Amino acid sequence: MGLLLITAPAFAGIRVNESAPLFSVKDLEGNIFNLADVVGATRKEPVQGVIVSFFASWCIPCRNELPLINSQADELKSKGVKIVIVNVKEDEKTIKALLGDLKVTKPLVLSDRNGEISKKYGVQFLPVTFFVGADGYVKSVIYGEIENKKKLMDSADKIAK
Repeated sequence: MGLLLITAPAFAGIRVNESAPLFSVKDLEGNIFNLADVVGATRKEPVQGVIVSFFASWCIPCRNELPLINSQADELKSKGVKIVIVNVKEDEKTIKALLGDLKVTKPLVLSDRNGEISKKYGVQFLPVTFFVGADGYVKSVIYGEIENKKKLMDSADKIAK
Protein backbone atom coordinates (compact mmCIF):
# COMPACT_ATOMS: atom_id res chain seq x y z
CA MET A 1 0.00 0.00 0.00
CA GLY A 2 1.54 3.30 -1.12
CA LEU A 3 1.52 6.65 0.55
CA LEU A 4 -0.18 9.52 -1.27
CA LEU A 5 1.09 12.97 -0.39
CA ILE A 6 -1.17 15.85 -1.23
CA THR A 7 0.53 19.19 -1.66
CA ALA A 8 -0.40 22.48 -3.24
CA PRO A 9 -2.19 22.07 -6.55
CA ALA A 10 0.02 21.53 -9.60
CA PHE A 11 -1.23 24.83 -11.02
CA ALA A 12 0.14 26.76 -8.04
CA GLY A 13 3.18 28.84 -8.78
CA ILE A 14 4.07 30.47 -5.49
CA ARG A 15 2.92 28.50 -2.46
CA VAL A 16 2.24 29.21 1.19
CA ASN A 17 5.45 29.86 3.18
CA GLU A 18 7.39 30.83 0.05
CA SER A 19 8.76 34.30 -0.49
CA ALA A 20 6.50 36.50 -2.61
CA PRO A 21 8.29 37.61 -5.78
CA LEU A 22 9.06 41.31 -5.70
CA PHE A 23 7.93 43.57 -8.51
CA SER A 24 7.73 47.23 -9.36
CA VAL A 25 5.16 48.66 -11.78
CA LYS A 26 3.13 51.82 -12.37
CA ASP A 27 -0.41 51.97 -11.06
CA LEU A 28 -3.23 53.39 -13.19
CA GLU A 29 -2.49 56.87 -11.82
CA GLY A 30 1.10 56.68 -13.06
CA ASN A 31 2.69 56.21 -9.63
CA ILE A 32 5.29 53.50 -9.11
CA PHE A 33 4.25 50.68 -6.79
CA ASN A 34 7.13 48.61 -5.45
CA LEU A 35 6.18 45.53 -3.45
CA ALA A 36 9.45 45.81 -1.50
CA ASP A 37 8.12 49.09 -0.05
CA VAL A 38 5.23 47.17 1.51
CA VAL A 39 6.68 43.81 2.59
CA GLY A 40 10.04 42.34 3.48
CA ALA A 41 13.17 43.71 5.11
CA THR A 42 13.18 46.97 3.14
CA ARG A 43 9.52 47.86 3.62
CA LYS A 44 8.70 51.53 4.13
CA GLU A 45 4.96 51.32 4.74
CA PRO A 46 3.80 50.22 8.22
CA VAL A 47 1.38 47.52 7.04
CA GLN A 48 0.71 44.01 8.32
CA GLY A 49 0.71 42.64 4.80
CA VAL A 50 -0.72 42.90 1.34
CA ILE A 51 -3.33 41.07 -0.70
CA VAL A 52 -2.22 40.61 -4.31
CA SER A 53 -5.15 39.54 -6.48
CA PHE A 54 -4.83 38.82 -10.21
CA PHE A 55 -7.79 39.47 -12.53
CA ALA A 56 -8.95 40.18 -16.10
CA SER A 57 -12.09 41.71 -17.58
CA TRP A 58 -13.10 38.55 -19.47
CA CYS A 59 -12.94 36.42 -16.30
CA ILE A 60 -16.47 35.99 -14.86
CA PRO A 61 -15.27 34.78 -11.41
CA CYS A 62 -12.97 37.84 -11.29
CA ARG A 63 -15.92 40.10 -12.08
CA ASN A 64 -17.85 38.43 -9.25
CA GLU A 65 -15.12 38.82 -6.60
CA LEU A 66 -13.83 42.33 -7.35
CA PRO A 67 -16.86 44.09 -5.79
CA LEU A 68 -16.50 41.86 -2.70
CA ILE A 69 -12.82 42.77 -2.35
CA ASN A 70 -13.71 46.44 -2.83
CA SER A 71 -16.46 46.25 -0.18
CA GLN A 72 -14.00 44.96 2.43
CA ALA A 73 -11.20 47.44 1.60
CA ASP A 74 -11.87 49.82 4.51
CA GLU A 75 -12.05 47.02 7.09
CA LEU A 76 -8.87 45.46 5.72
CA LYS A 77 -7.09 48.82 5.73
CA SER A 78 -8.06 49.30 9.38
CA LYS A 79 -6.31 45.96 10.10
CA GLY A 80 -3.18 47.16 8.30
CA VAL A 81 -3.76 45.16 5.12
CA LYS A 82 -3.13 46.79 1.74
CA ILE A 83 -5.06 45.53 -1.29
CA VAL A 84 -3.44 45.41 -4.71
CA ILE A 85 -5.35 44.09 -7.70
CA VAL A 86 -3.27 43.20 -10.74
CA ASN A 87 -4.82 43.09 -14.19
CA VAL A 88 -3.23 40.56 -16.50
CA LYS A 89 -2.44 41.56 -20.10
CA GLU A 90 -5.15 44.15 -20.77
CA ASP A 91 -4.92 47.82 -21.65
CA GLU A 92 -5.77 50.70 -19.34
CA LYS A 93 -8.99 51.56 -21.16
CA THR A 94 -10.33 48.02 -20.66
CA ILE A 95 -9.27 47.98 -17.00
CA LYS A 96 -10.86 51.35 -16.24
CA ALA A 97 -14.09 50.38 -18.02
CA LEU A 98 -14.36 47.16 -16.01
CA LEU A 99 -13.69 48.84 -12.68
CA GLY A 100 -16.15 51.61 -13.53
CA ASP A 101 -18.86 49.09 -14.44
CA LEU A 102 -18.28 47.20 -11.19
CA LYS A 103 -17.85 50.37 -9.09
CA VAL A 104 -14.48 49.14 -7.78
CA THR A 105 -12.65 52.20 -6.47
CA LYS A 106 -10.66 51.29 -3.36
CA PRO A 107 -7.88 48.79 -4.15
CA LEU A 108 -4.63 49.91 -5.73
CA VAL A 109 -4.88 48.88 -9.40
CA LEU A 110 -1.84 47.69 -11.31
CA SER A 111 -1.50 46.65 -14.93
CA ASP A 112 0.62 43.62 -15.75
CA ARG A 113 0.38 44.48 -19.44
CA ASN A 114 3.24 42.21 -20.52
CA GLY A 115 2.44 39.37 -18.08
CA GLU A 116 5.77 39.51 -16.23
CA ILE A 117 4.27 39.77 -12.73
CA SER A 118 1.79 36.95 -13.27
CA LYS A 119 4.62 34.82 -14.68
CA LYS A 120 6.72 35.45 -11.53
CA TYR A 121 3.77 34.25 -9.43
CA GLY A 122 3.10 31.25 -11.64
CA VAL A 123 -0.45 32.39 -12.41
CA GLN A 124 -1.99 29.93 -14.86
CA PHE A 125 -5.66 30.80 -14.44
CA LEU A 126 -7.73 33.59 -12.95
CA PRO A 127 -8.60 34.68 -10.39
CA VAL A 128 -5.90 33.84 -7.89
CA THR A 129 -5.19 35.80 -4.72
CA PHE A 130 -2.03 35.80 -2.62
CA PHE A 131 -1.98 36.97 1.02
CA VAL A 132 1.54 38.19 1.78
CA GLY A 133 2.70 38.95 5.31
CA ALA A 134 4.86 41.91 6.31
CA ASP A 135 7.82 39.53 6.30
CA GLY A 136 7.38 39.01 2.55
CA TYR A 137 6.18 35.41 2.79
CA VAL A 138 2.92 34.08 1.38
CA LYS A 139 0.57 33.17 4.25
CA SER A 140 -2.42 32.00 2.21
CA VAL A 141 -3.51 31.56 -1.40
CA ILE A 142 -7.04 31.40 -2.77
CA TYR A 143 -7.31 29.71 -6.16
CA GLY A 144 -10.46 30.71 -8.01
CA GLU A 145 -13.23 33.04 -6.97
CA ILE A 146 -13.44 34.41 -3.45
CA GLU A 147 -17.11 33.70 -2.96
CA ASN A 148 -17.84 35.41 0.34
CA LYS A 149 -16.58 37.80 2.99
CA LYS A 150 -15.70 35.00 5.43
CA LYS A 151 -13.34 33.32 2.97
CA LEU A 152 -11.63 36.65 2.24
CA MET A 153 -11.35 37.73 5.87
CA ASP A 154 -10.18 34.32 7.12
CA SER A 155 -7.23 34.47 4.72
CA ALA A 156 -6.61 38.15 5.49
CA ASP A 157 -6.51 37.31 9.21
CA LYS A 158 -3.43 35.18 8.52
CA ILE A 159 -1.51 38.35 7.66
CA ALA A 160 -3.26 40.83 9.98
CA LYS A 161 -2.06 39.65 13.36
